[in-house]
Amino acid sequence: MDIEEHYSQLLGIHSPWQISHVDLKMQEQRVDIEIEYAADEGPCPECGSICPKHDERKRRSWRHLDTMQFATYLHCELPRVRCKEHGAKTVKTP
Repeated sequence: MDIEEHYSQLLGIHSPWQISHVDLKMQEQRVDIEIEYAADEGPCPECGSICPKHDERKRRSWRHLDTMQFATYLHCELPRVRCKEHGAKTVKTP
């Protein structure tokens, strides 16, 4: 099991989301996890209809619970979908 798969299981990340990179910084006691949305469509957060991907929002970062003594940060460009009824909407994060 590689470190990306390990963190996918720990965080409950599953398709179409995926962990693309884990940067373990031993000296800083920090873990940075890059998460990607790997689909060309997704559900509208308003009505649940499956819609084509519109674009991606700017990169966001969140502090997660620590992994042991390591500060853990999640980083992701959240996709937006183009709903016929609701327009461009940001997909909900897992």
